Amino acid sequence: MKKILSFIEKHEALLVILCVVAVLRLPGLFEPNRYADEDIYLTIGRGLARGLVLYRDIFDNKTPLIYLIAMVAGNVMWFRFMLMVWNLVNVVLVWKLAEKLVGKRWGVVLATALFSLFSTIPLLEGEIANGEIFMIMPVTAGVLLLLNNKFFWSGLLFALAFLFKVPVAVEFFGISLFLIFFQKIVDGRLWLLLAGFGLPIVISLIYFSAVGVGDIYVRSALLQNIAYLSSWGGSSSSLLSGGLSTRALVLFLSLGAIWLFRNKLGERFGLVSVWFVTALFGSLLSGRPYPHYLLEIVGPAALLAALFLTQISVYSGVFTLGLTLLVVGAVVRYNFWYYRSLPYYQNFLGYILGWKTREEYNGFWGDEISTNNEVASYIRKVTNNGDKIFIWGTRPAIYVLAKRLPVGKYTVAYHILDFSAKEEIANQLIKAQPKIIGVVANEVEFSQLSGILTANYVLVKVVDGVEIYLRLNKT
Repeated sequence: MKKILSFIEKHEALLVILCVVAVLRLPGLFEPNRYADEDIYLTIGRGLARGLVLYRDIFDNKTPLIYLIAMVAGNVMWFRFMLMVWNLVNVVLVWKLAEKLVGKRWGVVLATALFSLFSTIPLLEGEIANGEIFMIMPVTAGVLLLLNNKFFWSGLLFALAFLFKVPVAVEFFGISLFLIFFQKIVDGRLWLLLAGFGLPIVISLIYFSAVGVGDIYVRSALLQNIAYLSSWGGSSSSLLSGGLSTRALVLFLSLGAIWLFRNKLGERFGLVSVWFVTALFGSLLSGRPYPHYLLEIVGPAALLAALFLTQISVYSGVFTLGLTLLVVGAVVRYNFWYYRSLPYYQNFLGYILGWKTREEYNGFWGDEISTNNEVASYIRKVTNNGDKIFIWGTRPAIYVLAKRLPVGKYTVAYHILDFSAKEEIANQLIKAQPKIIGVVANEVEFSQLSGILTANYVLVKVVDGVEIYLRLNKT
């Protein structure tokens, strides 16, 4: 008992933060299927659980680990629960990292509290089970292991992060530069780091090649992601717009400035600054305004704030201000979305206190929730467990709620459009003859699908703009 009490007393602040994070994440366990990315992952996870081969039989263009997590989870509640545990581990790792980098007790508490808050609340979609929120935990662990001279294991964890989301490669690049130019490490330790990073990626290439989809994996999850993530949009001539060359210019100017003033900034501030800059530009690679991209910078930003406030100097102050202005400029330039957190928690509180019905609680996220539930309920009634269906639109929640897989490998209409796969899907629909086809209102015209519906299906139900067609039993 004394040991337990001693442990609690020693880690009181951390335990309080962990409890607060758990409470803030509690609403996620009660939420409906309301976020398309999560439902794409869960649909693909169901397909993997039934023996489909990723990228060939069921498709999305991200690296594979998020789909494996979704496969284990099976539904949105367990997906969010796994995210809660994952994030709590990340909080502990940030605490440990802050102890090494910041030192002062109140600075450690501040860094951990800042990270916990901004990686958890809806402001940056921290409550959503997306690749970024899973990616940042192995990155934190990788930096911590690097400080403990575990170079191979550090590289291994960076690779695991990469297999959640490709932009982490920019952070790994920055960390490698720090070792070479700041710490003059060009010996076997650097090769251990590179070997650790390369090993899981090579294993993934060998695996997907062995199951016959190595070329699709490289093309879809790696090369197409690079093209997507380098599409730094905009026509302005500012440094925060343009293409790959502009991005590289801003990144290397920032890294060069940190290197020039490395002696004034100190090694710890230099490490976190390099990590922050590369994480920032990893999050901005596509120039798209999705707030969950900014989760990539939350860890180094929290540590940077704590470092500055615990060891204030003119140089660290100037650099902290400059890096802050970079973030503000990027947020304004790309008009990043954000989500209000207070109404989110008020909605949950109203539900658990009985002030709101389940329907009213779900309605917080729009009418699509009830529509998807009604459509999925009907599909479950008229189809068997192994039947496949087809939904023309971006409603992957219907697949998840109906517990049915799609005809073809695509889960949403925009993938079919992006990959010019209308003819492919039309041929698969003719061959598979699914019992149910759903068409979402205002979706892009699909003429081949219209012909199939006219010839072989009858409209049996319309639910708030979702038309449900039942296959005719022709003799």
